[in-house]
Amino acid sequence: MPCKSHDSIKRSSTERYDRVGAAWRWSQILASASSILFGFFLNIAVNAPSYFRFLDNVILLAALYAATVATVMFIMPVIYHSTRYRQFDVDRFLFRSKKYVLIGIICIMIAMYLGLGLTLDSKLPIQIAFSVASFPLIFFVFELFIHVHRKD
Repeated sequence: MPCKSHDSIKRSSTERYDRVGAAWRWSQILASASSILFGFFLNIAVNAPSYFRFLDNVILLAALYAATVATVMFIMPVIYHSTRYRQFDVDRFLFRSKKYVLIGIICIMIAMYLGLGLTLDSKLPIQIAFSVASFPLIFFVFELFIHVHRKD
């Protein structure tokens, strides 16, 4: 039967690397999803519908830019790890990864808001379209605020 103190040391050291693996998985999934969204926006930008006005094109380019920034932020943990591989600090990596993922999530939410607003704009007046499109964004900001300020 192994000693209890040795067992707890072994568990805590592997737990830290399990958290690194979880951070990698978040980044992989989010980078894949934001890349697909980027592809959709790029396709629309290249083959813009004839009814798009100047404002629609500006909104589409803003959504494309936000999806690009989000994709880059989701790839940043890989870049950070590859540049800091020799002096790899798990806690610092997790902190940086969380920061990059949060920035990426905010950017992807903006891109989704703009994309949803453009879609609704083709069916509704612009003020109503972007007001209705803001509901998921408002919900996200509310949930983020609640989780950040929650004391567990």
